[in-house]
Amino acid sequence: MRASATGWRRTGMTLAILATLAGLVLFFFLSRFLDPDALWKIVNGQCVPEQQQQAERRHCAEVDISKGVDRGFAVLKDNAPTKPYNYLLIPTKRITGIEDATLLAPGAENYFEHAWAARSYPGAILKRDLDWNMVALAVNSAKDRSQNQLHIHVSCVRAGIRNALKDNEAKLSEGWVPLKPTASDPSYLVFRLKRDNLSGFNPFQAVADGILEARAAMGFQTIVVVGAVFRDGSRGFYILSRRREDGAPAHGEDLIDPTCQLVKQAQ
Repeated sequence: MRASATGWRRTGMTLAILATLAGLVLFFFLSRFLDPDALWKIVNGQCVPEQQQQAERRHCAEVDISKGVDRGFAVLKDNAPTKPYNYLLIPTKRITGIEDATLLAPGAENYFEHAWAARSYPGAILKRDLDWNMVALAVNSAKDRSQNQLHIHVSCVRAGIRNALKDNEAKLSEGWVPLKPTASDPSYLVFRLKRDNLSGFNPFQAVADGILEARAAMGFQTIVVVGAVFRDGSRGFYILSRRREDGAPAHGEDLIDPTCQLVKQAQ
């Protein structure tokens, strides 16, 4: 009987510890969700000072301010337990999101180019280089995000999205073409880009210039960039965008898979 009571006490202590830990995790994520400036505070208040002081990097995986803070960026690991292979590319300059006019200014920094280079980070966790057509980048619309600092999600593309783009390659040959990737996804406008990198090609600018009425209301748009290997063996990208409507969010992040099942299936 005494042993049983001891066992119950130990079980109770274990449950209490687990409950405390769960509470701390929940508090962390709720705090981040409820504070729309959480990402900015991490980058501006912790990552940049660490880089400037050449201190040990404890918060961001990478900080590049070689061209100055106003043109720099940081790469931060997303600590959400449901997103083990998701990273965030975040400007070190205060830029609220896709609606910020800074992104369309002449000579604007091409954050998507830097985000594409950051695909090495989820690859490092997975202990393999991600295939070109396994990678996706995403920015949500202003009303479909929790943070008011521009952040580009860097992770894997969903298998169904990759398959739909591959199957419709011929259709997506010129200009912005409407496509409903899967039965469960909303329609997107898709632009096929045949080139080896994003240097000199800014997806924010491409959406503003190429999609009717997008420039006047960029905050309603979402943008997704997916790596592609075309049938002729050349590499490139698919740029996807959609406009937010009442009851129909523009949440391009839904097209990525932060658990990277494509990689696991290929192993």
